[in-house]
Amino acid sequence: MAKKGMLIDTSKCIGCKACQIACQQWHQLPAEDTSFTGTYQNPPDMSAANLTVVNFVDTEVDGNQRFLFMADRCRHCDEAPCKVACPLGAIKQKDNGIVFIKESCDPTECSAQAIKPCQLACPYKTNGDPLLGIPRYQLNNGDTLADGRSNKCDFCYDRWSKAVLMAYPYKGAFAKSNKPACQVACPTGAITTYDRETARKKANKRVTYLKANGYPNANVYPNGAITGMVWVLLEDAQEVYGLTDT
Repeated sequence: MAKKGMLIDTSKCIGCKACQIACQQWHQLPAEDTSFTGTYQNPPDMSAANLTVVNFVDTEVDGNQRFLFMADRCRHCDEAPCKVACPLGAIKQKDNGIVFIKESCDPTECSAQAIKPCQLACPYKTNGDPLLGIPRYQLNNGDTLADGRSNKCDFCYDRWSKAVLMAYPYKGAFAKSNKPACQVACPTGAITTYDRETARKKANKRVTYLKANGYPNANVYPNGAITGMVWVLLEDAQEVYGLTDT
């Protein structure tokens, strides 16, 4: 089975958060109550109820203040460290590369540690916290979902089934496309999925174009030792976005 790949092109992102809301809707997750913290990024981070969050980076580019946007979520690593670390075998990986947490996972059996083994193992930490990887079992206010389960982006693996789409109670675009919900909702085409090699080639081609058209620091992230299904095309250096290589 061909491995899948996703390209997130930040140069096309307008920060509308449609992907964020579509993800919540498809997974039937609750909205989070948040408060203004001095940034337009809302919610402030991924959580058990927000598997995709649009990061707002307020920065200066060539002497001008501007926002850089990035839809952040699980990268679906090859040989996923979170899967290896889970003592219950609750994290699985499909032949096409998708990493997901089983719905049958019993949260009462999960480690009582404040930071779960999957979080510790995840190479992509957030907010500068060396312990907090992408899988989440808490909301941003410290509460948990009603069922207490850990959660993360699952690449909408169930949407690749025609039977699932036909059973979806609402019609429209969601019921017509076997693409991830975030891609279906994105109005600018900033999120696209292909087979993995095609995604990689398109990312590199787009970087070449941007570098020749006013974005000399454009690059593809991640570019380190950890590889997976998700590539993010950045307009500026990854450090500007608060990202560290793996």
